[in-house]
Amino acid sequence: MVSASHLPEDKNGLKFFTKDGGFTGIDIDRLIDGAASQARMWHGIGVLPPSSGTGAVDCSEHVDFMPHYCRTLKNAMIDEVCAGVPECDTSDVPLPLGGLRVVLNAGNGAGYFFADLLRELGADVSSSIGLNPDGTFPSGVPNPERRSMIDETTRLCEESDADVGVMFDTDADRSGFVLPRTVRPDGTRSNYEPLHRNRLIALLGVIFSDSSPGCTFVTDSVTSEGLADFLEYDLGLNHVRYLKGYANVIGRARELTATGKVNAEVAIETSGHCAMRENGYLDDGTYTAVKVLGLLARVSRANAEEVADAEEKKKAPPPASLLELISDLTEMGEETELRMNVLDGTLDTTRSIFERMAAKVEEACAGKHPAGAAAAVPGWTLDEEN
Repeated sequence: MVSASHLPEDKNGLKFFTKDGGFTGIDIDRLIDGAASQARMWHGIGVLPPSSGTGAVDCSEHVDFMPHYCRTLKNAMIDEVCAGVPECDTSDVPLPLGGLRVVLNAGNGAGYFFADLLRELGADVSSSIGLNPDGTFPSGVPNPERRSMIDETTRLCEESDADVGVMFDTDADRSGFVLPRTVRPDGTRSNYEPLHRNRLIALLGVIFSDSSPGCTFVTDSVTSEGLADFLEYDLGLNHVRYLKGYANVIGRARELTATGKVNAEVAIETSGHCAMRENGYLDDGTYTAVKVLGLLARVSRANAEEVADAEEKKKAPPPASLLELISDLTEMGEETELRMNVLDGTLDTTRSIFERMAAKVEEACAGKHPAGAAAAVPGWTLDEEN
């Protein structure tokens, strides 16, 4: 399968996938070298077909994959809504998201189609934005971690009293969410907060601790200690930190599962790249959204029943926000991301700089500063695995 790259218009390209996953840089190099070798051979013997004109070679058939893809997502959503509900007949759930108000911010990227899918499943998506695909990204390159995209989605959720906001990046392989902290008994909502990074991984942990107890989550190395404790001690899951980079965590999850000793259900980066074993380890933000929205639909339905029961029995209503499900997650008191541009743009220079930075951090943790400097930075310890 070949899909559009998420790079900006002036740097657009392609992403390649097989049944074994996405191509790595080495795979791409081999593909280019092989294609060039074949082209030279064909040209040398005079059989290279023309790329234009009456004799041009074109695709013999155009296959629209989207209907199949959307059908897969619909079926997955129905399964999620009915998960753990014996009386829920999956063949009789035409509108599994009925009653939910969802703000989709697709950022003019490839995830625009998800609004139609949600509408067909019963959700109110009337306050959604960025549904016209445009490779120039007039509102800026969509990124569910970007403050401006979160703020814009939050504002729309507040204005429409939405149950949830969903954000995608350009090619919809990353997702982030906005959820209300406060859900009142009358159904009104307020105090919206982002659900991304460690929080998103924690909520997925809640989902999989129920559907696949004791499974393994593979994350990138920058996840927090609080998340590790939440996954392992609160939820009883296994947490494996690995090299940053979505291809790295997905590859590690595949390796672990292939041993037959580990069930790595989820491979996820704090950036929102998420791949699940049940979805063929394809990093797919829309599938992540299916899991979160499915949980929201189940919780909303259960809460509606409990609220009615509480009113009848004059009891306190149950907590209705999904954020309550991760209330035991210890969050980082301070989190700052630093991005540096390497002036010559080369990988060699980038590698050299980061090796020197890593060495300095190791020295600071071990107290090996040059003469005259402090022995060690107070409170700094080195995580040897990362």
